[in-house]
Amino acid sequence: MKEVHNFAVKWLDKFRNQEIDYIELVDHYLADDCDALGFEMDSGEEFSKRYGSAVCDYKELKKIIDYVNDIELLGSVIYSRWRYFNHWAYDGEEILEDRNRSWFILALKRLLVLSAENNAMFKGIPKTIHIVSNNICYGPSPDPTDEIEQHLTISTEGQVKFSSFNFGYGMEKYEKGRSKEFNIGKPVAEKILNAVGEYFSNEYIEIFATDIGDWKMEIINTDGESYHFRGSLCADFEIDGIDLSNLIRDGIGIKNLYIFDGNNKPDKVNKITIEYNRVTKIKPKELISESVEYVTWDYKESLTIDRETETIEHIQNIGSGCIVSRKFQVQGGVENLLDDLDGDSLFEYIEGNPSDVIENPREIKGYKITIELEKDGQRIIMGSFDKKGLPEDWEEFAETILDFILFYGLGEILDPSVYNLIKRRKGEYIYCSVSFDDSYKTYYYLTDDDSIEVGDLVMVPAGRDNHLAMVEVVNIEYFQEENAPLAISKTKKIVRKCTEEDFE
Repeated sequence: MKEVHNFAVKWLDKFRNQEIDYIELVDHYLADDCDALGFEMDSGEEFSKRYGSAVCDYKELKKIIDYVNDIELLGSVIYSRWRYFNHWAYDGEEILEDRNRSWFILALKRLLVLSAENNAMFKGIPKTIHIVSNNICYGPSPDPTDEIEQHLTISTEGQVKFSSFNFGYGMEKYEKGRSKEFNIGKPVAEKILNAVGEYFSNEYIEIFATDIGDWKMEIINTDGESYHFRGSLCADFEIDGIDLSNLIRDGIGIKNLYIFDGNNKPDKVNKITIEYNRVTKIKPKELISESVEYVTWDYKESLTIDRETETIEHIQNIGSGCIVSRKFQVQGGVENLLDDLDGDSLFEYIEGNPSDVIENPREIKGYKITIELEKDGQRIIMGSFDKKGLPEDWEEFAETILDFILFYGLGEILDPSVYNLIKRRKGEYIYCSVSFDDSYKTYYYLTDDDSIEVGDLVMVPAGRDNHLAMVEVVNIEYFQEENAPLAISKTKKIVRKCTEEDFE
């Protein structure tokens, strides 16, 4: 399997090399490697029987490539397709054409996936890392000015070398793009290199995908030993909760770096501030003065969700001298809530009200939403606070925040179920009133479980056959035997609290 993997790596690099001479691709070298691996050259007959025109058509191959799991079959069709350009094509140089090169790259990347094994682990102390990230996906051709490949080198002394390449006008050769050399300082560089070295010192899952760009990296240790790693641009490498790609981006301060993940993750939402304002004109029963017909109520409300402070703060400015505020500081909870939001598409679409909408002359409701994003900075949205004036995804967002806030409730100080609780005395029995299927009628059941609370769902024997039924506890009372509402001997007992299995 290792030999097949090495073959896929070798020829994938060759077909992706923009400066390669076509002779190196159509000469006998690929055939020699295929013969050594035992791949048969059958003119693509077997592959064609299973997958039709995908045997030579890139677009058709793209549709089915993820379903190809036979290494021998894939190796055979690569050999056979090569043979066409070596022997039958009018001009062997046709192998460099976009559609043909793309076919080989797609097939070889799938072979890479099927033959992947765990890489050798890095050993030692990292001195230098060199990462080449290529974001070309061999779908629609990029624009000439699109940046498709990046080279990044970082040394322990803090020296950084960065260069990029644009697609250019055709597939023959990339054009030089950005380039930069600078120093980030030894502490920052060591933090990056040590994190990368530590991650690749352990076993990790190699991720290869066929229709996506890829990365390759060389790590050189202080003994001069070189270690090589590669994968597709969709890798989420984390060490101690820190994303390696983001660690490198933040450390060197260059925007839009591909690194390991292609920089395709949704932008991170760091803070959301929602400001609501309702201005209502109220006509009093008695005139305040001859010149004042209406009283104006200027009601304001704000909601702030902040990743840095891990807080949600809700403030109601009801009127002069009347402000109500609630603040929730939930470590991890607020962060997770914001992580679930897609910063690229959040509040992106607003339908808007039609031009002939009838406004309320005595009331105006408006809002301003400020979103602070990790990459794209600040985005401000404003509009009228109604169904069509709000973003399309507002309802889903509002329900999520409301559920989060209501989960924590209003506490226990003012909760009658807490302050009205009477502790059970020795010799008293626990009688639970339960209801079946939202019925208004309740029934007494006994229990010895002091942990059962009002609102709990429990399993009880029901009916003449005592079949198990799920009921809700609506009240709990304590009685001495002589004061019991039902004879203890005639009162059925709760079997247990409900478990997850009871809801399946």
